[in-house]
Amino acid sequence: MSNKTIHQLYREHEGKVSDKWTLYLSEYERLFKDYRDKPVRLLEIGIQNGGSLDIWSRYFSKVAALIGCDINPDCACLNYDDPRIGVVIGDANAPEVCKRVLQRSSEFDIIIDDGSHLSSDIIKSFALYFPRIAEGGVFIAEDLHCSYWSQFKGGLFDPYSSISFFKRLADIISHEHWGIPKLRADILRGIFTKYGCEIDEESLAQVHSVEFLNSMCVIRKAPAADNRLGRRFIAGSMELVVPNSTVMWPHDKPYQFDPGFDQSGNPWSVRETPPDEVTQYMELALANAQQRMASLSQTLSEREGQVARLSQAVSERDGQVARLSQAVSEREEQLVSLGITLSERDTQVASLGQLVQAYQESISWRITKPVRFVGWMIKRIKKALVRGAYAGNGR
Repeated sequence: MSNKTIHQLYREHEGKVSDKWTLYLSEYERLFKDYRDKPVRLLEIGIQNGGSLDIWSRYFSKVAALIGCDINPDCACLNYDDPRIGVVIGDANAPEVCKRVLQRSSEFDIIIDDGSHLSSDIIKSFALYFPRIAEGGVFIAEDLHCSYWSQFKGGLFDPYSSISFFKRLADIISHEHWGIPKLRADILRGIFTKYGCEIDEESLAQVHSVEFLNSMCVIRKAPAADNRLGRRFIAGSMELVVPNSTVMWPHDKPYQFDPGFDQSGNPWSVRETPPDEVTQYMELALANAQQRMASLSQTLSEREGQVARLSQAVSERDGQVARLSQAVSEREEQLVSLGITLSERDTQVASLGQLVQAYQESISWRITKPVRFVGWMIKRIKKALVRGAYAGNGR
């Protein structure tokens, strides 16, 4: 059995590459020493070149199962002589991949998340796999410095970053002191909704501790009963400074929430949404409103352009109408003038007609009637002679 430290194993390791920050190796030595000689079941999400699985197999002398899961299909080429080591290819948060992982081991004592480092993936992995950790086991999220970077869906004050999630998880531990009828999951509702995941109340009650280190968070799991404050243990009998403490807190009395500290009237306790999420909602709402305003301004500008073009067209039509009206007016004046001229001509014709009638009825017309008759007869005789001569020539 090797007693080498994790530092020593890393320094001496040859073969498949594994890289860990120095702080992690020191903390892992502290965190894992109680598991070293037990049939530990370990899941590591994100294994890259696979060297860490070789090292864990040498550190945990009685390891029962070492499972590595990586989304990179190239990890399928990783082969191990140790039958206790297995590699699952795929997104650890995908249901079918999770099912294949759990076929290797239904429970784990240690889970290390060294995957994508995206806040969304870390939170989903915790929600999915923390219920699968055995009592006394630990869930470790590595490289949480990424949660401060927008490239990994984070930021210093981002309420939905992985570090913000684990900070809020720390409040879960003290649930019995909240002083309001609120479920543990209620303070995580906004984050769960954003990333489409959930943790049942029973599993949350098993969160025993949340420990933060540089770029790392360690969450320990224990039975819910072990996570309560427990009994007030009083030792000694001399009360030289604060008397009657044994009266205030009888020996071995279990902790009970004092109704005098009910927080149902505390606006900071009864609010439905954490302040940082409200700020986020407001900022998102403001950003959306600004985007809508910009879109409306663009639309308004386009409408104003259309109105200007329509106004120009109307102005041009008005000019055409004005010119047509002028032409119609001129034609109407011409028609009136023609009407007057026609009326004058009608008057003249009527006058001539009257003169002709008067002449026809005059005495001279009657006197010259025989002469006009003789002239008419002469014209008829001439026409008859002409026809006769034409007929003789025809024979």
